[in-house]
Amino acid sequence: MMALKCIIVDDEEGARFSIRVLLENFTDQVQVVGEAEGIPEAVKLLKKCKPRLVFLDLEMINSSGFDIFRSAEKHDFEVIVTSSYPDLALDAFKYGVADYLVKPLTSPMLARAIGRVKQILAPYDTAQMVALQTTDGTRVLPSQKIFRLESDRNYTWVYGDFGEKILSSKHLGHFESQLDSCGFVRIHHSHLVSIYQIVRLDKTEFVVELKNGDILPISRDRKKNLVEKLRWLTGEE
Repeated sequence: MMALKCIIVDDEEGARFSIRVLLENFTDQVQVVGEAEGIPEAVKLLKKCKPRLVFLDLEMINSSGFDIFRSAEKHDFEVIVTSSYPDLALDAFKYGVADYLVKPLTSPMLARAIGRVKQILAPYDTAQMVALQTTDGTRVLPSQKIFRLESDRNYTWVYGDFGEKILSSKHLGHFESQLDSCGFVRIHHSHLVSIYQIVRLDKTEFVVELKNGDILPISRDRKKNLVEKLRWLTGEE
């Protein structure tokens, strides 16, 4: 599992600093991509950075930490509460938080909490099974074995780590919607690729190079989306 992108939400600058310093001991597991002193700012970070994990204080001057569950458009993140008030734990767990830590925090406390989050997320990080309808029947493959897909009119050629390419009777749009959550991006009207297979992006020539050496064209109107996906993958601003 890659390092989890996370944000820290606390109205006290000193508290945010303390958590950030402690998290430096876990750089192989978590990556701090933003901080917020209240829920409105945190919601903006959720949209911009798409973190998998939020370190959340509950009692803040201008907002309640619980508001994040009501304000966020998507609840596709886990929460570790970092609070000075142990009596709020029961309410917090009703919202499905991964863990509840009472300040002052320590490295062992964070290690256990991060470990719990990784266990929660593990099933979601496994490959999605993809059904490929062919003239000979249906073949089922894990998405991580697929490198790229190429449109051939109403059919799709599928390339990957499984031997010879496979011709599916489904059109490319069918796979685009199915594989979006698995890290695939449409770079051209004829090409859908896994961002995990991209090793080079040439913005001048409008091409990408994959790990297997394939070089594919990028449509000018799809370049921005591709760049954003790659930035998300690497955690860049």
